Amino acid sequence: MTELKALVIGLSLATAALLALQRPAFGHDHKGTPLEKATPRREIRLPIGDFSLKDQAGKPFSFQSLRGKVVLVGFIYTTCPDICPLITVNMQKVLEGLTRRGEREGVFFLSITTDPEIDAPEVLKSYGKRYKIDFSEWALITGDTDSLKRVWKAFGVRVERKARGLIDHTALTALVDRKGVMRHCVLRHCSQSEDDPR
Repeated sequence: MTELKALVIGLSLATAALLALQRPAFGHDHKGTPLEKATPRREIRLPIGDFSLKDQAGKPFSFQSLRGKVVLVGFIYTTCPDICPLITVNMQKVLEGLTRRGEREGVFFLSITTDPEIDAPEVLKSYGKRYKIDFSEWALITGDTDSLKRVWKAFGVRVERKARGLIDHTALTALVDRKGVMRHCVLRHCSQSEDDPR
């Protein structure tokens, strides 16, 4: 089984809880697909261009550097009280499944913040340590707001600040193939061009 297929299967299983708990919490309105209309896994073909941000160590991070690897991408922020911790835990479950099957090589995990005002590199590093993330195979990414806006747009992620530390955003987890093309996603917020034959 290829890493991509293994991740697709793992992502489908791991996100069942995410979809079940997708209802917005009080004062924290994630604009996800309503549960009854949610699509656990949708195949798409959406090229993701290169972007340069910073990782949890404050070092430059280029998405282009991951070419040749299958990448699982999640959008989170560290003060999120509900869905973001679940996204992180579910990504961990996928990673653990790959470890059991010996398919970890050629795979990389990426968590991209939706709250750069708070999520400085050191904050992301602390968040990663709290979840016992191995930074050699999983990066937590931040940057300036303008740069992140371009990344959010590329993935189809909607972000709206409600208050300091309270962000309304699309709860998206996506698979990007070795060529930098988003192939599968959780939630219908992933879009593809109408002329894409799939």
